[in-house]
Amino acid sequence: MVVCDHVEGVVSARQGPFYGPLAHGFACGAHIPVHVSRPWNAMDDPARDYRADRETLADSWGVETAEDWSRQVEYLLAGQNVGPEADAVLNVRQTLLRGQGHYDLPTWQKAIGDLPRGQPVEVAELAELAAVITRYESRFRTDGLLPSDGVVTSVSGYDFGRAVNMARWGFGARFCDYRTAEGIVLRAGELCRRQYTSWADFSAGYALGRVLRFDGEAYGHLYASVLGPHRLLTADRTSPWWHVPFA
Repeated sequence: MVVCDHVEGVVSARQGPFYGPLAHGFACGAHIPVHVSRPWNAMDDPARDYRADRETLADSWGVETAEDWSRQVEYLLAGQNVGPEADAVLNVRQTLLRGQGHYDLPTWQKAIGDLPRGQPVEVAELAELAAVITRYESRFRTDGLLPSDGVVTSVSGYDFGRAVNMARWGFGARFCDYRTAEGIVLRAGELCRRQYTSWADFSAGYALGRVLRFDGEAYGHLYASVLGPHRLLTADRTSPWWHVPFA
């Protein structure tokens, strides 16, 4: 498995912004800039040709106007881009763990079957999603994305982390001013604080959101592209996650 070839992309947390809510927000979006060897703690340079950022947004997101960009930001901050199904399934497991302290997959799937009707997908699909999550978490434990007894509590961190980068790209594309972009970074960081307890907890949720959305249990480059940054951000002593408190 590829670890990460982009060590130079991790900028020391001592190179401003340093601490506080803004640094925390930027650090919540660190997976992508680390993977492509860009600074984790800065907006896109407005001196760059803004057309490059606009092309990226159009090609990857279908975002062609400031209105499209703003709409996508709100979807991400609401956790709606990755979709609500995975968190609905994970919430069932959390209820089991709170109530009885343990669970197994059949018990989890049976409890999913007891969900109120009116879910956006069929119960059978949600039960299969629980099985997919179980397989990914097993691989996560093998690869160090989770501790030996760890589970993911939410995948919304994937959308929140991408919102930070959407702020960068929107500023670079001149779809918003710096104050607006900064506000998005701060909002995303606060949402991550509410949902997770640590950088490792957040990163596991971010990773699961990404692979559920795109990987299809291939464990290919889309998996490697989140595993590598996770390993670097959690292990490299210059990483913001070593210097910027999560809470």
